[in-house]
Amino acid sequence: MKKELGIIALSLCALTFFSGCSLKINDPSLLRPPKTTGREAQLESLIADTAHNSYKLKYPQSGEYRSAIITKDLNGDKKDEAIAFYRENDNETATKMLVMYDAGKEWKICGEFEIKLTDVDTVQFADIDYDGIEEIFAGFSSTGRNSNELNIFSYNPKTRKAKHNDFKINYSSFTTGDYDQDGGSEILTLNLESTDAGACAVLTDYNKDKLYTLSKCDMDRNVTKYENADSGLINKDTIGVAVDGLIENGYNSQIVYYNSSKRSLINYPITMGKKTSDTARAEKIYSTDIDHDGFIEIPVINNNSQKSDSDEENVAPIISWSGLNTKKNKLQTKVKCVSNTAYGYYFKLPESFSDTTVTTLSQDNRTMKIYSEKSNAPDRLIATFKIFDVGTSADDMGGYSTLESYNQYIYTYKIEENPPIYISEDTLKENFALNDLSA
Repeated sequence: MKKELGIIALSLCALTFFSGCSLKINDPSLLRPPKTTGREAQLESLIADTAHNSYKLKYPQSGEYRSAIITKDLNGDKKDEAIAFYRENDNETATKMLVMYDAGKEWKICGEFEIKLTDVDTVQFADIDYDGIEEIFAGFSSTGRNSNELNIFSYNPKTRKAKHNDFKINYSSFTTGDYDQDGGSEILTLNLESTDAGACAVLTDYNKDKLYTLSKCDMDRNVTKYENADSGLINKDTIGVAVDGLIENGYNSQIVYYNSSKRSLINYPITMGKKTSDTARAEKIYSTDIDHDGFIEIPVINNNSQKSDSDEENVAPIISWSGLNTKKNKLQTKVKCVSNTAYGYYFKLPESFSDTTVTTLSQDNRTMKIYSEKSNAPDRLIATFKIFDVGTSADDMGGYSTLESYNQYIYTYKIEENPPIYISEDTLKENFALNDLSA
């Protein structure tokens, strides 16, 4: 079964999972799930019995699946299998992993494994052997290691057995997808300069019970940590990964994709040890499908050199969300926006705004103003966004209208009566979004 790729950033795929939580007990190193009923209780009881009632659940530290107990229909029979991670109290150097199947009236174990590493990094699912059954990709780590270890597990629904395959891959970050578009998934691992492999990306495929390297390419040596790897369509013909990484003074983005005609893995841009790239930025903003067209865009920050006309306002940088033209190997701006990361919202600039306006943030970040002609003189004001605390009355908002209420804040706006550039209320509302681009 071909793995369907989803664009993950502003909206994640819905997942079904259970989570354990800590109880106040005599030994704080032990963790037992709360008393539950039904399927959850059966799973928890099975784990407790297998672990001899003395265990600590282990939660994946990154990725879509963050529960210690994950349910997933691996073979498409509309019945979930379950994967659980825990550490026994008397074994502090290894992580136990259980694979379980739904036998109707009860859950049963189909695989019990021990990994000689103490933490779970991330979990993914993909079909790499074209048999219609997704494999379990589980990454493990331990304090002091400069890379993680990817382990692959397969499930046979006929024999009700799970198997730990003889494949182990060291990585800094990994993801899966059908990058060569042959109907099956491949593994894309990313490595940092500090690892034995050096700064590179490796595309690994499967054939005749063996994994082999399909292609590899260099990655930016300045990146010290991969913060986000967003897998999906780069354009209508190309599946790739937008990689956001931590560098010395901020962040940058790279796009890795497989060129089928050249049979080569390609990275844009390759800085090869240079101090800067055209995607370098101080702001913690991650790649995403910002305009919901099905393709990933990466943020290119225009740090406006203009100074504010007011000591009470800072000029906000414009984010040019850009897609990669793989034929020209060049970034092309698709959408421009301004973001308030302190309060988790952004505003997409209409075309009439993008090259003729300046946006400012107040010192406390509660007020964002948009002015025309790249000047923040009062008579050039077009619209204002302002944050109020929940509970503030309409009378105390001074003419501001509510956009959203979230957590303890009310997000409001005001359009000037005779703005130098016209914008309707509908356009302003449509272009405002409460998503935090750094999450």
